[in-house]
Amino acid sequence: MNIEGLKLFQEVAARGSISKVAENSHYSQPAISQQIKRLEEAIGYDLLTRSNKGVELTEAGAVVNKYAASIVRSYENMLEDIAVLENNYNIIRINCTPIISTYALPCTVYSINNNPGASAPAPLKLETYANHSAEIESNIVNDTYDLGIIICEPKIKTLNAELISTDALVPVASPKYKLEEELTAEKLASAALILPSERFRVMEKVVEWFAAAGLKMDQLNVSTRMDEIESIKSTVIKGYGVSFLPYLTIKKELYTKQLKKLEVKDYNLRYEIFMIYKPERLNDLNFRDFVKMFKRSAQKTFC
Repeated sequence: MNIEGLKLFQEVAARGSISKVAENSHYSQPAISQQIKRLEEAIGYDLLTRSNKGVELTEAGAVVNKYAASIVRSYENMLEDIAVLENNYNIIRINCTPIISTYALPCTVYSINNNPGASAPAPLKLETYANHSAEIESNIVNDTYDLGIIICEPKIKTLNAELISTDALVPVASPKYKLEEELTAEKLASAALILPSERFRVMEKVVEWFAAAGLKMDQLNVSTRMDEIESIKSTVIKGYGVSFLPYLTIKKELYTKQLKKLEVKDYNLRYEIFMIYKPERLNDLNFRDFVKMFKRSAQKTFC
């Protein structure tokens, strides 16, 4: 299989247009079409349907697109690992949730890179990538990444999981958003709720809390679901509704009073942050030392 053709197929699938991909690459439209045609011939199925409006994935194309990122990432990892043989350093690939990647991990990576006392037996090269928890677990199982940082306990129980931190899940609104003083689950359920998408595993905690109060998801006034924490914050700050957000993502906004914490009866939600990896990885002494070092550093620098 041609990896470059697979990469181009990924881009075309994401943009829904061969011409748009051509505009932002060194390939012409005919060259991209030819690469995808060769990929289709190798797999034995049509992957795209073409029209004047662009392209859409066929059923087979959707299957290939599902696995394409992992295949491309594994290929790139292989090339990097071959380069390691000549450069005498260890690559550690960390796959973490968007929340951790954006708001917590940078401090930990800085601490590791700038703490001489925490050096590993060989020089380290850390690479970090963001996915949601379910995808991360799958990536660790498939050896696409070395270490995963996820929200809540892993669903795949064969993975080693170590607790490295906990954080509060805070109900927030803009100071100008009008709410009753004494809030309950029932009153919150009727507010305009601006929630993270279900891909954010922290939402399971919110759903469980409402369920304990006798409220199902279809009874909540969910006005919007978003896949970006910054978009949710911006929307809530403008006074358009209420959300539940990890404390580590809103510390600044609470301090500057752009957001206010809501006092809600019988509410005290926290979530756990776990480091996950395959048990057999501990047979690698360098990886074992890194795991210990990362856990120590994360417990000091997360949140």
